[in-house]
Amino acid sequence: MKILIGVKDNVESVFNLNDELVLKLDCLEESLKMFQEHGIAKDSQVKQIKKLFDEFATLKKLAKDIKKEITPLVNGENEKTTNLIKKLEEDLKAYTTEMKKRDFYQYKTGVTESKNRLGLVGDELKVFDDKITDYGYNASKFGNPDQITNSIKAVETIRTEVQNMIALWDFIEKQQEAFEGYMNSKWVTSSPMEMEDEVKNRFKILKEMKCDKKCNTYIGIQEDIKKWLVFLPLISDLRDPSMRDRHWNALKVKVQKDFTVDDKLILRDVYNLNLNKYLEDVEEITD
Repeated sequence: MKILIGVKDNVESVFNLNDELVLKLDCLEESLKMFQEHGIAKDSQVKQIKKLFDEFATLKKLAKDIKKEITPLVNGENEKTTNLIKKLEEDLKAYTTEMKKRDFYQYKTGVTESKNRLGLVGDELKVFDDKITDYGYNASKFGNPDQITNSIKAVETIRTEVQNMIALWDFIEKQQEAFEGYMNSKWVTSSPMEMEDEVKNRFKILKEMKCDKKCNTYIGIQEDIKKWLVFLPLISDLRDPSMRDRHWNALKVKVQKDFTVDDKLILRDVYNLNLNKYLEDVEEITD
């Protein structure tokens, strides 16, 4: 195909440059005639110009004959390129559908594994990039540069989706680190109100992110944040100075777990009590 495109380009250049070359030859001929009148130019030089005119006319006829000869081949390759591009579009649609089923759309997959698998998508897209370059070049040479546009847009959409998912997992990584920090904070020195403000701000950022908000990954971190936004106000209530031993004993009975409220108690211990299941009971105890 490269040889055919090369021949086609050369043939077209003959016709595209016709006016420019003829004008230059005319100017050269007129100049030589003027020089000849003043005895500066020789007859042989004038004859050489006429020879150039003849050779260019022969070249144009040859180009016309070659164009006629290669037209069926050009049409055949053009049709082949069109079919290849259609197949590429179908492959990209199938790839997009398959990608949506991958593990990095599942919250349980975790940050590290999800980022690794998202990184592999970039390598897979290089195959499509190579085809777009080849098919796009051929389509352009056959006069149909817009044929490859849909494929280019499809790959751009996939890349944008991947970047959005990477951003989402980056967010999840930072938020999980923050949650872990909260978990390890000591009960007596924890600041639930400040934590709650931080989580609310992060929740706002999550809602503004450009990503698939219906995917399990998004829903997973959203549910975790919501749990904390329920849990932290409970902690504020339980940290109230009016809490007495009888209140704590009532809470232990309700959650059926024993624990000691001292400087060794950390927020993880309280979180693991699953107080979210006992909202009304906690509110009643802390009133």
